[in-house]
Amino acid sequence: MPTFAAVDIGSNAIRLAIGTFDKDGCLTILATQRAPVRLGADVFRTGQLSPGTMEQGVAAFIQFESLMRAHDVTVCRAVATSALRDAKNSQVFLDRVRRATGISIEVISGDEEARLIYGAVSKLVPLRSGTSLLIDIGGGSVELTLINRGAIIFSESVNLGTVRLLEMVRERKDSEAAMIRLLKQYAERIKTQIARTNKVRKITRLIGTGGNIDTLGDLRKAVLKKKGTRSIHRIELLRLMKILQGMTVAERIEKLKLRPDRADVIMPAMALVAGIISESKVSTLTIPRTGLRDGVLFDLYDQYRSSEEITSLQRNIEKVRSYAVELGRRYSFDEVHAHHAVKLSLQIFDQLKSVHKLGGEERALLEVAALIHDVGYFINSNDHHKHSEYILRSGHFPGLSDEERELVALIARYHRGEVPSNRDDSFARLSKSSKRVVTILAAIIRLVEELDREHLKRIGTLKIRRRGDRATLTLPSRSRLLVERIGAESRKTALEECLGLSIVIE
Repeated sequence: MPTFAAVDIGSNAIRLAIGTFDKDGCLTILATQRAPVRLGADVFRTGQLSPGTMEQGVAAFIQFESLMRAHDVTVCRAVATSALRDAKNSQVFLDRVRRATGISIEVISGDEEARLIYGAVSKLVPLRSGTSLLIDIGGGSVELTLINRGAIIFSESVNLGTVRLLEMVRERKDSEAAMIRLLKQYAERIKTQIARTNKVRKITRLIGTGGNIDTLGDLRKAVLKKKGTRSIHRIELLRLMKILQGMTVAERIEKLKLRPDRADVIMPAMALVAGIISESKVSTLTIPRTGLRDGVLFDLYDQYRSSEEITSLQRNIEKVRSYAVELGRRYSFDEVHAHHAVKLSLQIFDQLKSVHKLGGEERALLEVAALIHDVGYFINSNDHHKHSEYILRSGHFPGLSDEERELVALIARYHRGEVPSNRDDSFARLSKSSKRVVTILAAIIRLVEELDREHLKRIGTLKIRRRGDRATLTLPSRSRLLVERIGAESRKTALEECLGLSIVIE
């Protein structure tokens, strides 16, 4: 059984967990490490990471990589949440970490964050009866997930994290009491959602995750002398709030042994939890003491179990990627645009994973197709998509099976022009599942082509939020993106139709 590693790059700290699973799927944590790098302090104040914070982050990853080597880690997934979702220069940090350690960081959506946390909680808390509201309070955002009889009904991410609030108050030079007042104003959206939920389905269980909520369980035991750290009653929480409000941050560190980066954010977290408990009409908060890191580990294990018969393409992706670049250079492709198209395509694929439900094999196909979709320009710019298909069909492609090469050729063929149709004999011969793969992946690249129409890399990070059958694609708020916005509006239809979504470009 492989050894897995999960890295959670949050707004308040960066955390590593290394674990393995037995034959029954039980997780054993082999090592953990926490680096108190507060990425959100920069991002929520200035909109970007400072050079000093980047240095701290890279240093943390160098330590993590050393610990992973010591434990012979086989598979690692590093996920970043609110701070790097918001940072204008997050790609610079991602590139520096990759160059220094070889670790690729994935900036995940709020929906994906909620899914992973749910996966961890579901291993510890019985969710198949009643209606549960899962709240994860982070440094940059709060994730709300409503679960009815084990099924996720909705999830929503709200930019209302403790570090974000702390920086807003520091910017205004206000007191902690002012922070609590500000929090109550910003919490109205959460309270409205809970009230709306209670009208439809009465919430029977409240579950909280995140470092701040785990600390509430610790304080319940240490300060109130209660047994156990896995739940807290509303009355107990109010008692703790009264005690901590009478203490300075320094006193909380000295008397309660709180870490400095916990002592200053614990009060807004407590106020938020108290409001949620009151609004939900559930008197006790369950604290399973798990979270995003564990969720990533369980997800890696599930992927491993479901893909023990891993495909040749996934095993040989590095070789396939290298040959794709070599092929592109042979036909004088725009290499910068090709790599940028891959980056944007994979962002869309990953953020819509809960809709298309495609896996690692299809993701690898998308990466290869996005790299070489434009090689047909070498023959002629007119109908270059058809020339790309011809080039891919006519030569040898190491690492791709005949079937995989056929799919890549068709994805390149349909990244512009007509959408896939049975009028094309090559497409008509595909199985139903392969037709769906080609249609979805080609539609993604079709949209990406418009987002980098002028090959200037004006758009670095895409944010997609889905609610029901509506997905909002948020682009950077730059006035000169008019060409990209108009193009995306005109080319989004193919993706909307194959996924059954209405896509709004913001």
